[in-house]
Amino acid sequence: MRDALMAYLTSAARGADHTASVLAGAEAVAADPWAVVHNAGRLARAARVVAPQDLGLSARLGVVKPTSRSALVRVDAGQPFPTNDVRGRRGRGAFDTPAEMAREVVRRTMDATFGPVRAGLDPACGTGAFLLAMQEAGVPEIYGTDLDPVALEVARIAVPSARVHIDDALRYGPTVDLVCGNPPYVPPERQDRGLRDDLRRRFPWLGGRFDLAIPFAATAVERARPGGGIGLVLPYAALVQPYGATLRRRWMERHRVAFLTGPLPFPGVSVEVGLVVLASGEGPAPLPDGGMSAEELLRLDGVPLSAMLLPGDVHLVEAMRSRAAPLGTLAKIDTGLVAHGPDGGKARLLSDSPGEGRVPYADAKGFFTGRIQWLDYRPERMHRAKSPELFEADKIVIQRIRGRGTVRAAIDRMNTYVGHTCTVVVPHDPRLELGPLLDLVRSPLVDGLTRIERGERLDLYPHDVAAMPVPVDWLKDPELPLQEAFGLSDAQTARLMHVAARRDGAPG
Repeated sequence: MRDALMAYLTSAARGADHTASVLAGAEAVAADPWAVVHNAGRLARAARVVAPQDLGLSARLGVVKPTSRSALVRVDAGQPFPTNDVRGRRGRGAFDTPAEMAREVVRRTMDATFGPVRAGLDPACGTGAFLLAMQEAGVPEIYGTDLDPVALEVARIAVPSARVHIDDALRYGPTVDLVCGNPPYVPPERQDRGLRDDLRRRFPWLGGRFDLAIPFAATAVERARPGGGIGLVLPYAALVQPYGATLRRRWMERHRVAFLTGPLPFPGVSVEVGLVVLASGEGPAPLPDGGMSAEELLRLDGVPLSAMLLPGDVHLVEAMRSRAAPLGTLAKIDTGLVAHGPDGGKARLLSDSPGEGRVPYADAKGFFTGRIQWLDYRPERMHRAKSPELFEADKIVIQRIRGRGTVRAAIDRMNTYVGHTCTVVVPHDPRLELGPLLDLVRSPLVDGLTRIERGERLDLYPHDVAAMPVPVDWLKDPELPLQEAFGLSDAQTARLMHVAARRDGAPG
């Protein structure tokens, strides 16, 4: 990184603009194409500022003291320099794929392709990680498109033989033998509203809080010829959560899943990813590595693409649900309130002491550690205030961000108003008592079923909690063991316990 960074700074000091300085950095490391992709790629996504004082820059373009051990270079006061643009990169979903991950996806996609591979495409190529991996794999003709002109210039230096140009990856185009890529991950809260509305018009089946990776992936698959291969790095949630269900159902009905793994870490971001390889037009077909049949998987509403699934899991889920009612039919379930609004954050409404008009309040972290604050409850100044009746009742509070850990839930009888990082359950069926219901919500049997249906990593939004099964026999007699109420054999119970205990993402 130091050589690329020094070349950038030298170019900038001579008056060159950001783009020219990025290309100078890319040329400085051109002998190593992967250094171009990753080092010059980081420069391409940086923001240029002027040093207010003498400072140092780290390998990740973080500002440090000039004398810091992590400082790669020194920047004098008044000198233009590139700094890590975290907000910009997240807003664009611009993170380059590691070399070994790109190579594995390309290799497995080529293995899944029927017939010769003459042409490969990355429709959102960025600085060229997959273009370079395809070149190393011997793909004769390589194409790449992107909307970022600076990233494309870096890709041209990394892979001079590739044909790259500015284009929208969400547009359809000519088909090729091989489509590989890592589309941008942009969650709903970072999406442009106009783009989001346009995508709903172009893809009417999009629903819920979809990540931008979903329409990108849908378009990418259509760019492969029949018998061609598609290899994608996607946010793992896109492979298992409800917002991607329609797309996954289409994939299972039309294509063969040739390779599937995840969740995996991805450097520089907190999002876990999954790798999926499809053989175009060769479905329906079983999941790889002895997994369940397409017909079985398609019986699940969410059609989760999870390497954890085994034959028989769907039958187990169906048998449990046949003896149960969804929790959402027996209780009111909603997220907590969003206290911040257009005139500022929630801090302006919070206090450490009670007072007139204030109500007890906690976000998920505070609720489960016993730290209660006092909220000046003013619905007109809140983004989503919610009704007081939701909070001023005996209820169960569930931490919405579950990850792969166990379900975190507790009973609240103190009329606590909780934030949107919690899901609230208020029973309206008189047979539901809070104590037994809490045991059911936290049961590894219910947790195992939820993971089979919705993936081993899951945020417990209201629709997830509302789908939890409540055995009818258990409603009549809460003392009845859940295994008996669900009619589970010892082997089925062991399977659910094993799924609930997973912490790694290896096959089940």
